[in-house]
Amino acid sequence: MRTASVRELARRLGLGSPQDPWPDYLARFHAERPGVIQDALRRSTAGERNPYSWLARAVSRTAEVVVDVRCGAGVLSRRLADGRRQVIGVEDSAEELEQAMSGGAGADAVHWVRGAFDHLPLSDSSVDAVVTSMGMVTVPDPRLLVDEASRVLRPGGIFACMAPTIRPVPPSLMRPAVELAARVGSTPSFPGALELRMTDLLAQRGLRKVEDARSCYVFTVRDSTDADLLMSAMYLPGSTASRRQSARDWLVHQVQSRGPVNLPVPMRRVVALKDPQPADGVA
Repeated sequence: MRTASVRELARRLGLGSPQDPWPDYLARFHAERPGVIQDALRRSTAGERNPYSWLARAVSRTAEVVVDVRCGAGVLSRRLADGRRQVIGVEDSAEELEQAMSGGAGADAVHWVRGAFDHLPLSDSSVDAVVTSMGMVTVPDPRLLVDEASRVLRPGGIFACMAPTIRPVPPSLMRPAVELAARVGSTPSFPGALELRMTDLLAQRGLRKVEDARSCYVFTVRDSTDADLLMSAMYLPGSTASRRQSARDWLVHQVQSRGPVNLPVPMRRVVALKDPQPADGVA
């Protein structure tokens, strides 16, 4: 196996070197392409749902105050804002936050805040639900994100996170994914591990895991615009501009010669509850 391939595999499993320039890469990526990842994910479907509708369903209808950590361009935040609850979108990228605030219908129903995932501008035990769609795999240390989620959650509150993962991928979608990765020269990678062992991580912070589910969504490339969106939305620090262009051109050629290309987007959703405080006099 080539050294570059080994390095990419290590990144994908969360074993990359601490010296990897992820903070600078992510800052440039989101400054240059705010909203692009969310555009691609909301175009990824499994039946009638996309990943954001799937994550939103984890939040109880009775939750009155919901915080979306690393909200990006605010797709999930706007979905959660149903007119009855208060939704707070927290994002550290100025460009993503600007996109969120001008993101069309529903943007005015969300309270947008520029802030860090590891220092949420909220009081202890002040919210009913904390959600994050990509935070667990894009922050340097997901334990810090969960620490803050646990701090601001009320007893009995919900923590729900979602992230790209390695499985499941149906055999019918494996071949185009492998061919695309071969042309790009790497697979999409993330600063954090895609296969976090969530049970212990959550339990150590007073959160009890109640669901750990997986689903494979499909992004369909029908034309050159779709190909451009897909290639722009992937974290590919191990690739080159020429290889990404080659992969994009291959996708367009496949569409023109064989019809739409379906590519897998496997996702994982984890839901946890903050343990209620013990009754008075009960240890």
